[in-house]
Amino acid sequence: MQEPTDAELVRRFVQQRDADALEALLRRYEQPLFRFLYGTLRDHHAAEDVLQETFVQAMRQLEGVRPEAIRGWLFTVAYQQAVLWKRRCRRWPVLLDEEQQARMAIDLTPRAAWENAEQLVWVQQSLQQLPPAQQAAIVARYYEGKKFREIAAACGCPLNTVLARFHSGLQKLRQWWEKRHGE
Repeated sequence: MQEPTDAELVRRFVQQRDADALEALLRRYEQPLFRFLYGTLRDHHAAEDVLQETFVQAMRQLEGVRPEAIRGWLFTVAYQQAVLWKRRCRRWPVLLDEEQQARMAIDLTPRAAWENAEQLVWVQQSLQQLPPAQQAAIVARYYEGKKFREIAAACGCPLNTVLARFHSGLQKLRQWWEKRHGE
């Protein structure tokens, strides 16, 4: 049996809300997009994060895309997300665990180390204010290093649900951070 084309998968998802079609489409482009993002960002973890953000955007905006142009559109979204990621890295702290913070603190001045510790405390306290489902998705991804498919399997929910929870939780954290720092 011949595999469905990208256009067929897009149509099935848009018209029938076929989650399997979306999953097949994302699986088809996961490795090419990751390689592209890794080449752009030169950071394995950043490329994984931006790939997931690309998939979140794809899930949200797929209805407005011409089915025959999906490949180019996905790479465009990935590039835009990489640019946004680079900007965000300059504006708010990366979610790091205590061990990573300690390794980084070795090369920091005492003031910089104190500021990083303060940011870590803020992130941990803010995480606890998120709804449990969003908190679980972020903790599993950043602190436990799980892939979104693993998180979905552990939670017993669709991949799209985990992606949406993760994205919503990060968006709240960013808003709180920007409000705190007047950005």
